[in-house]
Amino acid sequence: MSTKVTAEGVTERPIELASSHGAMLEAQASSVLSHRTAINSTPISNIKIASINLFNFIEPPLAYYDFENIYSHGQWQKKCQWLSEFLAHRQPDIIGFQEVFSPEPLKRIASEQGLVHFAVIDEPTLVSDYIYRSPVVALASRYPIIEVSSVEPDSRLVAAMGLSSEFAFSRKVLRATVEMPYIGKCDYYVVHFKSKRAGLALESKPLGQDEGVGSASCIKLHAETQLLTEQALGRWASTMQRGAEAALLFNGILVRRQTSKYPVIVMGDFNDSLSMGALDALTIQGDSIHSGDVKAAGLGHLSDAALAGVFAQYQLQDAYELFIEANLRENLHTNTAYYKEHRPATHYYGPKGSVLDYILLSSEFDASHGRSLAQVVDYQTCDRHLVRPEYERDAYSTDHAPVVVALALRR
Repeated sequence: MSTKVTAEGVTERPIELASSHGAMLEAQASSVLSHRTAINSTPISNIKIASINLFNFIEPPLAYYDFENIYSHGQWQKKCQWLSEFLAHRQPDIIGFQEVFSPEPLKRIASEQGLVHFAVIDEPTLVSDYIYRSPVVALASRYPIIEVSSVEPDSRLVAAMGLSSEFAFSRKVLRATVEMPYIGKCDYYVVHFKSKRAGLALESKPLGQDEGVGSASCIKLHAETQLLTEQALGRWASTMQRGAEAALLFNGILVRRQTSKYPVIVMGDFNDSLSMGALDALTIQGDSIHSGDVKAAGLGHLSDAALAGVFAQYQLQDAYELFIEANLRENLHTNTAYYKEHRPATHYYGPKGSVLDYILLSSEFDASHGRSLAQVVDYQTCDRHLVRPEYERDAYSTDHAPVVVALALRR
C-alpha cells in the first residue's frame, strides 16, 4: 500500500501496489513526478533513497542465532532473488540495509543493480562454530562513498546521563559520506536501534534475598509473576537503551554537522514510532525548548525568526511528513491529518501494524526552508509482500516494508 499525493489533487485513499500492476503504477509514478513543480524552483533531477531491514540475511551454511536457522540453497536463492528484483524495480540510488550477517553476497547483489559503492563497518558476532548473532548495517550507493566511520557515544555525555561507562549502541551506527550530484557531500547514517524485546532474565532466587533484607520478607515469585516482572522491567530497559541511542546519535550528528556543514540523511529500523517519547531527541524542534533554557544558552537576544533559523539547520524531519506537507501545500490542500493517520505500517506483529522504519532529512531537503537544495516528491512504503504475499515469491523476503523516498533537486 502506498500513500500518494498527485499534482492533480489529493488521493482520497491509499493506492494499492498490486504486483500485477507494478509496471503500470511505476510508470504512473514517474509521470506524476515529472509533472510535479517544486516550490519557487524547477526540479532538474530525482534521486531515490531507500532503507530496508533484510531480516536475517545470512548465507548458508552459516546459521543465525540457533543451529537450526540455516537456509537451504533454494531458500537462500529465493531470498537473494527477491532482493535483486526489489532493487531492479525500485532502482534506489542509495540504500541502507539492516540485519546483515553476510555482507559479501549483499555487496554482489547491490553491484549487479548499479550500486557499485558499498560500506560496512562492523561484523556479526560468532557464537560458536557456524552460528552468528548481532547482525550489522550497511549502505550501497551509485555515487562515490568518500568516507566511512562508526558513530561512537560521547563518554562525557554517557556519564552525564547516568548511564554505565560501558554503554554502547546495541548495533554500531554507520556514517557514510556520499558525493551526490548537484548536492555535493552528504552524510548518511544507517541505524538499527535496540528492539522492544525484554531481554531480561532475573535470578531464580526469591526477591528480597539480597544482603540487608530479612529472610522473612523473601518472596519467591511464581513462574507467571516472574515472567511478567521480567517483561515489564526488560521492556523498559530496552526503551531506555533505545532512547539513549537516539539522543547520543543526535549529539554525534550535531557535532559533525557543526563542523562539516554537510546535509544529513538518517535511515533505518528505529524499532519504535517517532511519536513515542524514546525517540524525541532525533526530531527535537526549537520551539519546544523553554525560553529560560534559550536565555541560559546565551541565545535570548535573538528574535523568534532568527532563533528558528538557527535551530532549523540542525533539525531533522520525517521524510514522509515533508512529502505530505510540501505536496499538499503545493496543491493548495491542507488535509495533512488524513495522511498522517493513514500512514502505511512497515512492520506487523500479528494483525497490529506499526511504523518502525524511517528516513529523516535535514533542512536541505525541506521545501519550506529558504536554502533547500531538494524536496521530497515521492514516498513509497513497499508492503506488498506483507499485506498481499505470494508464497513462491515472498516466502523468504523480509518482515519489514522497505521505504523509498524520491528527492527532486532544485535549480
